[in-house]
Amino acid sequence: MIEFAMNDLDKNNIKFTICHHCGQENQIVDLGSYKKGLCSQCFSSLYYKHSKLNFKFAFIYALTALILFIPSNIYPIMSFELVGNEFSVTFIQSAIALHDQGFDFVSLVIFLTAFVFPIMNSFVVITIYLKKIGILDFIKFKSLNKMYNFTKKTSFVEVYLLAIVVGYIKLDDISDVIIHDNIYFFIAYIIFFRLSMNNIHTTREFLSKKKFGNSYSLTFALIITGLLLYIPANYFTMMNISKFGNITPDTIMSGIMSLANNGMIEIAIIIFIASIVIPLFKLLGMLFILLSMKYNFYNNRINKIYKLKLYKFIDFIGKWSILDIYMVALLTSLIKEESIAFIEAGSAVTYFTMVILITIVATTTFDTKLIWNKNE
Repeated sequence: MIEFAMNDLDKNNIKFTICHHCGQENQIVDLGSYKKGLCSQCFSSLYYKHSKLNFKFAFIYALTALILFIPSNIYPIMSFELVGNEFSVTFIQSAIALHDQGFDFVSLVIFLTAFVFPIMNSFVVITIYLKKIGILDFIKFKSLNKMYNFTKKTSFVEVYLLAIVVGYIKLDDISDVIIHDNIYFFIAYIIFFRLSMNNIHTTREFLSKKKFGNSYSLTFALIITGLLLYIPANYFTMMNISKFGNITPDTIMSGIMSLANNGMIEIAIIIFIASIVIPLFKLLGMLFILLSMKYNFYNNRINKIYKLKLYKFIDFIGKWSILDIYMVALLTSLIKEESIAFIEAGSAVTYFTMVILITIVATTTFDTKLIWNKNE
């Protein structure tokens, strides 16, 4: 079975589809042994050949993910022992921990991206299947499409799992740390959550058409804003670590250096890539694409294909920048005994969170068809 893109055209009974990445009109052909049809200009995926069972599998996976979400959030995920005192934290507690320290905006972002949006995505997938089989006909596919694409782009549960691993290794160097068994429920939840989305393809019902009349100007403004915010995000303190009254302020870079000096090279590299390399790469990468369009350099067909690939890669890696924010939230919620040990977030968490959100919004507002516009 072939399900076509939303903007199919019919010319004398010959079906065409317009690529939403470059605007090229393509004739729809029988795929034969191939799994998907590609755009003749930019080689993006246009339509797929797959079974209706994919939607049923997506429904089963999404329902399983929702069930697994419950036990993974009831009990503490991690415990930390220091001088005979034990501290523990659940997933939800870590998500809202920064609220108690006055960082309401950052706390809200964590809560939404780690919990609310992933749950919403699973409900949307379930709703899609129920509509496909004739139930919930009153709901429009266009609305489901928008909600699915939005929640898919803003669900960062895998990053949260990595933050737990990084936090565990970092604290284990200080004292005894225990990751509880319900971590397996959370891992299983993530697996089924991702499987549900892997069985939903960009087809007639789910292909979004970007409509931003001032896409270039808006994206450019966002990127410049992101670059400006990147400076205080790296200059100010990310978190203050207090142990027996001795307070050590850590910026992103000083935290990385501290990890490296304590022999945790692998963790230092992970944090460096997630918090320094990826945000800067996204900002400079998008700036390069925008300037190359404006000043007409690297603008032949091959380079346009590479720029589109660069954009897709930037869009794909966007969520991993939030690793440091998740880790700060986890540590602040776990270590909060002021007389012994205490970790509090610094002002950099707000700036850094804004940088992350701005880059994600910038990739959303940017219309990739502009790359192929000869007037740009």
